[in-house]
Amino acid sequence: MRPGRDWIETGGVLAASAAASALLAWRVPLPEDGPLRGTLVLLPLLLAGFREIRRWTVRLGGGDLAPQGTAGELAALGALVLLALARPHLGLARAEEALAAGFLLVLAHRVTRQVLALRPLLGSRLPGRPSALFFFLPLAVYLAILPWSARHRQPDGDEPYYLLVTHSLAYDLDADLTDNYARGDWRHFMDRPIEPQPGDPVGPGGERYSRHNELLPMMLVPAYLLAGKLGALATMAAFTAALAWMTLRLASRYLPDLPGESLVAWAIVAFTPPLLLYSYQVWVEVPAALLAAIALDRILDLDGRRSWRWKEWLGIGLPVLFLPLVKIRFVLLAAPLLAMGWWYAGRPRRQILILGLLFGMTAAGILAYNQTLYSNPLKIHTWEEVDPQRYTLLDYAKGGLGFLWDSAFGLFGCAPVWMLLLPAIVLLLTRRSRLLGHLVALALPYLVIVAPRNEWYGGWSPPFRYALITLPLLGLTLVPLLALRHRPGARGLLAALAALTLVMTLVWIAVPGWTYNFADGRTYVLDRLSERLGTDVTRLFPSSARPRAATWIWPPVSVAVVTLLWWLPVRRTSQPAGTAGTALAGVALLLGATAVLPLAAARLPSRIVELEDPHVWKSGGHIHPEPWVVERTRHRGGWVLRVTERLKVPVEPGGRRVRLRLEAEFIRNQPTPFEIEILQGNRRLAVWRPGKERTWETIVLGPFEWTDGEPLVLSAQGPTPPGQLNGAILDRLELEWR
Repeated sequence: MRPGRDWIETGGVLAASAAASALLAWRVPLPEDGPLRGTLVLLPLLLAGFREIRRWTVRLGGGDLAPQGTAGELAALGALVLLALARPHLGLARAEEALAAGFLLVLAHRVTRQVLALRPLLGSRLPGRPSALFFFLPLAVYLAILPWSARHRQPDGDEPYYLLVTHSLAYDLDADLTDNYARGDWRHFMDRPIEPQPGDPVGPGGERYSRHNELLPMMLVPAYLLAGKLGALATMAAFTAALAWMTLRLASRYLPDLPGESLVAWAIVAFTPPLLLYSYQVWVEVPAALLAAIALDRILDLDGRRSWRWKEWLGIGLPVLFLPLVKIRFVLLAAPLLAMGWWYAGRPRRQILILGLLFGMTAAGILAYNQTLYSNPLKIHTWEEVDPQRYTLLDYAKGGLGFLWDSAFGLFGCAPVWMLLLPAIVLLLTRRSRLLGHLVALALPYLVIVAPRNEWYGGWSPPFRYALITLPLLGLTLVPLLALRHRPGARGLLAALAALTLVMTLVWIAVPGWTYNFADGRTYVLDRLSERLGTDVTRLFPSSARPRAATWIWPPVSVAVVTLLWWLPVRRTSQPAGTAGTALAGVALLLGATAVLPLAAARLPSRIVELEDPHVWKSGGHIHPEPWVVERTRHRGGWVLRVTERLKVPVEPGGRRVRLRLEAEFIRNQPTPFEIEILQGNRRLAVWRPGKERTWETIVLGPFEWTDGEPLVLSAQGPTPPGQLNGAILDRLELEWR
């Protein structure tokens, strides 16, 4: 009778807390558009949820939480609530983000304690079916950050179109978006209007369809009907929590004898970016990764079995057939799963042959449907785009390295704790692990097609989008490495990377838009730092969108440094003191490196200056092309400088003489003279008078004597008649020191 009573108690607590949240939504003393309103309204339900997770953890044999810690969390939470209510009267700059970071710190503290309490549930050997608490804890975290994130970041990229298709399916029972665009149904989930995307199909009667498949919107429809946009986002949170749970279940297939290490790896996957950032957004990669994980789990369970049960038919067949229906490029994920099913299935392989035939029919049907609707079997893409032979090794190097190291879109750039993959992969290579083999077999066909294409960075999305399907197996590669985490160097490195990841996660959640970087080689954070310091900090960090020296230096250096630090031999003292000491040493090393990098940026000689970058002072002009231009990476970027406008470039000399090389294009709007004057401070160095208009020129000037302390100035000169003035697009400036 006891389990039934427990479930009744849980239902009663959640129902009462939901009623309290509904009452708060009606009576909370904050404006309707208050940035923290949704967080405060959801607070009773979240507190009840975490209470029940704690109670069920103890009920199932896990550890309990120290009451002192809980009291401290509640006290901090109470103070934050009072500050949130008083915020409109305080008039403090960035108070909203600071309060959001405070709530997140309390959440992080509770989650850390709860994860440790869950450890006994895994026993000495991982269970084949982990407790549902490993699903509900991530779900509670994702729902906790959802109101703030949804309020501070409108749907972007492909998200609005998935939501518009969801709205049409829910209320019109069709995928024709003509009337939805006409009625402005985008108002149900965002504030700015949207128009059909380039390449969207048009029916014979003028019907407007989306180029995106309807399978994901169909899964969002029930919750969307109940709770609108927040319901759809809550569904995505549930998919994300299920993916986290499946990661732990897969750990029982690969590494059942390392339950403690698997718990840490599960926590890294579930509670750090990038998965944390995708939990409140509508992208197909999370459902695709979930389907792939389900199929892989069922395939590993075959182990040569001659007869398939219904679990295998559903667990392998449905994901393999659904993946191309989620997005056509996931054919490249479904096909390796089929190959693995063939490998692990026993003889006769009649079942896998039937499944392969169904998969072939599904893929052929999709191509035929696309040909009928789009006049192109690949929708808006061409066969040349998916031909690996049309790309160079440099294209593969930029895309492949960018997935991991790119400061704006890479895995390491959003959560440095993932740099543990570097020694982890080295370790698995020495052990010839089948886990690494499966990771390569599943991901290689997909990444070979995706990595060299110009949208590898994700097309206006959070980091690591296109490679997100590899995240569960990448998380599991950390497990054998974490078994060696008691080494002194490992403890220091782990503490440093964890601390930096925590700080960056607070930033990404408190300011959600900062993960949506343009493909311009920079990030919002680096831009703010460059503006504040008046120097180009960005050049010290790798970018595959704008390759530079750091792009090629960081990968080999980080592989060597992180791997060596992990196995750093240091004499051990007593265990408690040694552990704390090496952890503090790692954090101190991190703080020192953080302080040194800006100083290094200010001291290194200036060699390449991208004139559109924020550390360059501008009296006017605008970026070219506009940030929202489709496939902007195909265009040469630059800054438009018109008559009477000027740029000031801070320069750190690397010698006594300098030769300048400027890339520029003249824009003639008036039949009048135009010139660019180049100065150091007030000292004139040279003048460029363009000869041809709308033609890119490389202007080589100098060498000039250079004195330290004065900026390089580019000033546009000429008459100023009424109308559009003459100008030039200045792409980049190279400085060759002698």
